[in-house]
Amino acid sequence: MARAGINKALVQRARDALLARGEHPSIEAVRAELGHTGSKTTILRYLQELQADEPHPAPLTLDDELRTFIASLAQRLAADAQAAVAADRARLQRQQAAYEQQRAVDQARFEQLQLAHDALSTERREAQQRENTLHFQMQQFEGERQRLLAGEQHGAQLLEERAQHIQSLEEKHRQAREALVHYRQQHLVQREQELQRHDRQAQQLQQEARHVQELLMRKQEEVAQVYRDLEHISAEQLMRAQELRRQDQLLQQARAENERLLHALHNVEASQQTLQDEIKALRGRAHRLLLDRRKDRKALRHMAIQLAQLHSLLARLTSV
Repeated sequence: MARAGINKALVQRARDALLARGEHPSIEAVRAELGHTGSKTTILRYLQELQADEPHPAPLTLDDELRTFIASLAQRLAADAQAAVAADRARLQRQQAAYEQQRAVDQARFEQLQLAHDALSTERREAQQRENTLHFQMQQFEGERQRLLAGEQHGAQLLEERAQHIQSLEEKHRQAREALVHYRQQHLVQREQELQRHDRQAQQLQQEARHVQELLMRKQEEVAQVYRDLEHISAEQLMRAQELRRQDQLLQQARAENERLLHALHNVEASQQTLQDEIKALRGRAHRLLLDRRKDRKALRHMAIQLAQLHSLLARLTSV
């Protein structure tokens, strides 16, 4: 007799719980599941009734088992192939995304370097233009300096000629005075007789002397003006020389800047060459990935052919 509270429904519930956990529904396991209650005989009887109530499938033949095994194998192969294809597709997508990202980064770097190269080229052209302008200005300054030197030489020659003329006038004046003195000494006896003529001659000589003195004063003023012009020319020449030195310094700075720009341009060209090498390497990697993808596609086609062969074999076995 079963104890109170133990019935077939409780035994079935305990048995189903054990089966759900993957355990064998033995008498001891069912009794433990019931809380160690109930008779073992009653539990065995209920278990036998439950087993008898369950539908029993017809026994499988060898063909059915083989067909089931082949179908299961085909499903596993298809699942494995799909998993491999999905994994390869995911790997290729990740590689392609990484390649696209790297390509975008490289393209941005290339565009940035191209902009830097264009800017440096523009600066180089501007520096070359500044250098040409400074060279042209130096040539103009050199021509102006040569002209000033020629003017200075001409002024010095003119000054020398005027000094010689003044010296000649002074010599004439001295000779005139000596002649006057000699004349007075020689004609002292005739002074009374030729006083009137002598006075006229003296007046004439005084007029000539005043004229010579006025001419001498004008020549001295001209010489002073020439000296002032020479001082002005010398000051201008000094300013020109200072300007030439300043322009020469600017030219040296422009040349140094040009050399710096050339060095930066060489660096940019080297960076561009390195970037092109990296792009070639990335293209090689993409080509290898494409080859790997083609190999994977060939492997998938080969697996599909094998799967079709298995299905054909299964169909032949089924028809047999």
